[in-house]
Amino acid sequence: MCGLIKKGFFTTSDKARIYYEDRGEGDPILFVPGHMCTAKFYVKNAEELEKTHRVICIDNRGFGSSSKPLHGNDVERHADDIKELIDYLGLKNVMLLGWSLSGSIVVTYAHKYKCHALKGLGLIDACLFPFSHEEWNTYNCKNYDMDAWNKKYVLWHTNIEQYVNNFVSRMDEYLSSEEVQTVKDEIMKTPPWIGFALHSDWIHTDADKLLKDITVPVIIFSGQSLGHGYAMGRHYKKEVRTYCELHEYDKGGHLLFYVEHKTFNRQLREFLAKIG
Repeated sequence: MCGLIKKGFFTTSDKARIYYEDRGEGDPILFVPGHMCTAKFYVKNAEELEKTHRVICIDNRGFGSSSKPLHGNDVERHADDIKELIDYLGLKNVMLLGWSLSGSIVVTYAHKYKCHALKGLGLIDACLFPFSHEEWNTYNCKNYDMDAWNKKYVLWHTNIEQYVNNFVSRMDEYLSSEEVQTVKDEIMKTPPWIGFALHSDWIHTDADKLLKDITVPVIIFSGQSLGHGYAMGRHYKKEVRTYCELHEYDKGGHLLFYVEHKTFNRQLREFLAKIG
């Protein structure tokens, strides 16, 4: 039944409390949010896709309504959380999508657990190895530039208002003032010390090298914004050995799935029909 959202928490094996929202019926679509972001960012996708699918959206550990543990704030443990949630809910034939930093999380999950319970994998404007020196990498700490990373993220504890404004500036041209405030409210729920731990692990994690081992179909959504360019998505498509689609967006920037939600939802539905 559309419109009914089941909300809850599950406890991981290392005692983190993960918040999730569960709606609709059918083969499941599991959305994992980007760094500091939450299930609320997927509202325009979940409201439409629940008409034909079961849609689960989570807050990663440390984000949003999930608990704020001082342990497990790394890419692999976040992938383990996905495995435990899938098993907890008894999900099968899952379409798993990760936005931004969580692209590395879902690829790590697919590799570590050999695509357990998956029907497909989705990357939403993701950078899979921010430290890479390769030409496809447009992230601002390319080629192991830790000084650039420190310069950017030191603001998180020295001038948090400026840091939040910098983050929102990548999206605000597409959002109303109310939506901008919602983004600010949601990302402020992640304490800096937790965000630092996860983000610093992510930039060292080479998930790009894992793409060749994925055994389920893959869909890639790629936009143009600071740190993320079309070259990333085009490179990933070449690395994937299974059926793969690449969709490029000239509007929406890093928030393409929200701004262009009608196009995104349609393309995801069409992909699921092809692989179903």
